[in-house]
Order: sequence, then structure tokens, then C-alpha cells
Amino acid sequence: MAEPSPAPTVVVVDARYCVPEATAFAVARVIGVTDHDFGVTNAAGAVVMRVEGAVLSFQKRSLLLDASRRPVLTMQDSTYLMSSRWHVFRGDSTSRRNFLFSAVKASVVQVSTKIYVYLAGNSSGEQVPDFVIGGSYYEGACTVFAGNSDVAIAKITRQNMAGTLRGLARHVYTARINPGIDQAFILSLTVVLHEMHH
Repeated sequence: MAEPSPAPTVVVVDARYCVPEATAFAVARVIGVTDHDFGVTNAAGAVVMRVEGAVLSFQKRSLLLDASRRPVLTMQDSTYLMSSRWHVFRGDSTSRRNFLFSAVKASVVQVSTKIYVYLAGNSSGEQVPDFVIGGSYYEGACTVFAGNSDVAIAKITRQNMAGTLRGLARHVYTARINPGIDQAFILSLTVVLHEMHH
């Protein structure tokens, strides 16, 4: 009997974020300097990454930091008010040479979630996405698909927990990531998904 072929590897940020087993992370909003701060914990409850919102910035911008607080990615809203297009860059940069991908809402107002992800090397002129986030953010479940296929590479679920500060909800997401899929990429999509809806 033939052994099953290994799961495909998807590297967007760095191969060190790809592991051979399925993983799950909790992404929870934390009390921070901005309303865009999150902690990322693994199944054991250890903080493995953080998200910090930019202070004194005209554009919404967040940094994904590793456990040692080194910048992994910069996520930036490029539409100012509508939050329908986000650009993601390597490290603490918004330089074009560090551009990794764009996440674009299919339409500004959505009942069902549809977000297209275009990698830096995509030559289709945003006609053919490299990944698609689909599902329903408001019902609490979205799936990340490879291209326009039905091949799921991750699931992002959400729940609201009552918050105490200024009556705000403490958003908690779970990112379940398939083997071989870039965890930093999916975690950045989780943050962008949140930002697009808040």
C-alpha cells in the first residue's frame, strides 16, 4: 500500500513557520497602547507572537512580533477609511522591496466574507488570487483556501467575550492551520480579517 503523499508546503513569510503537523493558535485582543493589540498563544497557553498596533500613525498599521518581540510582519491599511485593502510587508517595513502580499475585500459591504489574497509575485493583475478567505465573519467561521479552489489550508473561527474596558468586546480567534502551511501568514490573515471588520 502506497504511503500518503506529504501535505504541500506553503511558504509566504518564512519556512521556519511551516511545521509538519496541524497547529492551532488563539489570537486574543489584549489591553494595550492601541485598540489593535493581540496576544497569540499556542495549545499549551504559551505566548508565541504578539500584535501591536501603531501609535501616532495616519494609517491603521500593526506589527506581528515573534516571542522575542522581533518584527516578523507589518500589516498596513492602504484605504484609510474603508479598510478594504491591506498590504503586508516583511519585518518592520513598508518598503516596496519588502512587500509580501495584499488582502482585498471583494466588495466593501459584505454579508458573506470574500477576501482575495495576492502574493507579491502574482502577475495576473489581481485577476487570479493566490488565496481566498471565504465563509462568514459575522457567523464566526472563515476558511482560507488555496487559490479559487476548494482546498482548505486553514480555518479561522471567532467568538466575542464580554470586555470590561470601555464596554468593548474582547475578540478571541482560533486559527487552525494545516500541516506545512506558513503559520505567520495565517496569523497575519487573522489580524487583517479582524481589522477589516472593525
